[in-house]
Amino acid sequence: MSGCARTGDGALAGQPRIGLAALLLSPEGTYRAAGINTYSAQLLRALGELASGQGLALTAWVPGEWATFPGVRSIPAPQARSVVGRILWEQLVLPVRARQEGVALLHGLAFSLPLAWKEASVVTIFDLSFARVPQCHSAARRLYLRLSALLSARRASAVVAISQATKADVCALLGVSPGKVRVIYCGVEERFRPLPEWEKEAFRSGKGVGRYILFQGTLEPRKNLVRLLRAYALVRRQLRPCPRLVLAGAPGWGYREVLAERARLGLETDVLLTGFIPSRELPFWYAAAECFVFPSLYEGFGLPVLQAMASGTPVITSNASSLPEVAAGAAILVEPTAEEALAAAMVRLLQERELQQELVAKGLERARSFSWHRAAMQTAELYRDCLQSA
Repeated sequence: MSGCARTGDGALAGQPRIGLAALLLSPEGTYRAAGINTYSAQLLRALGELASGQGLALTAWVPGEWATFPGVRSIPAPQARSVVGRILWEQLVLPVRARQEGVALLHGLAFSLPLAWKEASVVTIFDLSFARVPQCHSAARRLYLRLSALLSARRASAVVAISQATKADVCALLGVSPGKVRVIYCGVEERFRPLPEWEKEAFRSGKGVGRYILFQGTLEPRKNLVRLLRAYALVRRQLRPCPRLVLAGAPGWGYREVLAERARLGLETDVLLTGFIPSRELPFWYAAAECFVFPSLYEGFGLPVLQAMASGTPVITSNASSLPEVAAGAAILVEPTAEEALAAAMVRLLQERELQQELVAKGLERARSFSWHRAAMQTAELYRDCLQSA
């Protein structure tokens, strides 16, 4: 090995260099620090851990405030103040910088690739909510995501879909051949785990919340929170005392509808809006909840469902899109538009101890089948397949 030069990131010279566009990594406290941010950060960490063993050299373009990832050559990319600025940088500057770095394959980690990139490429598509539930997006966002996903998926050497449901949508709505789409599931971090009762009680006491039902995610129309509030109002009529409902997450597009409905139902005291939950606190919020409710209209994967199951918390979620695929019999599934059915599921789960224990056991078992290490191994395998075919 003494005759082999090493690059700045510790990789051996001659190893194929993979470029990763991680431009949507976001600081904590904003609605952008959600699913795409988690996927980008965890995949970069896991890829960095195995890169040398897999014979890959990695370069990632990340927003300037992000720390480096071990095993990855991280290059600060301009933190554009506007969406337009970021898009222009990605389309016009990134392909030039990637060629200067000697990148053999470029991976767009969120829906997009530079149109000027002609070499091997991979793009990750999280979901097609802009097509499936267009009413849950602004017109400008729908237009951008539709064009970006369509052009990138068709030009890419391969597409990563984060669920079988997303793969089906990519093939049906974007016209991509099934053989070009690789399903690679998200993982779950080890910090999401069950806690002993004393620790859960101490957390609840410290937060002053008592017993609570938890939702966690961006407060936006796609999460179906107005119906969740209405269902919770029905639960309160049947259960005395009734746990509070905690809506944890940063405000997103359209969140004022949630505030208005909470006020209309007279639930300002009973429904707590925490705002963005710092990552260090999030495992405690999951583990200390009586149950986790995630009635989303559409998800490409549904990472909060997996995190809740790994935390030993029983889950109620939608029977829509990828959510039954992720839950796989380890959660109660409901029709997301059926408020009375959602309320009945919450009442049943809160009252039936045996059902709680059954779902906890099934959820923990299901969560063990997901890991970021496995996701990184499968992604590295996809890189090799694309490079061999190029």
